[in-house]
Amino acid sequence: MDGLTDVSGIQNYQGTLQKVTGLQDAQTSSTQKSFSSYLNDAVSGLNQNVNAMNQSTADMVSGKENSLGNVMIKMTEAQLSLQTAVQVRNKCLDAYNDIKNMQF
Repeated sequence: MDGLTDVSGIQNYQGTLQKVTGLQDAQTSSTQKSFSSYLNDAVSGLNQNVNAMNQSTADMVSGKENSLGNVMIKMTEAQLSLQTAVQVRNKCLDAYNDIKNMQF
């Protein structure tokens, strides 16, 4: 074989490089969570905060809850969660638009 067709050296180098940089371990590891898993967890947390706020408000209106402070805390938690979700969405859209506008 001549030098142009012998790629085994390159393949060995690539395998060594992946081991050194940890890419091979990251790809084969099944314990790592994907971005969509983190996003699903965040959305379900937001949903729980909003549902807790709705339940607390309904309890206050029906007379089951006597503390206005607890209701206000739940409302503030839901509001902050929603604002955070909107900001994350905005950042994701900005990143998507930046990638979309890249020229190769």
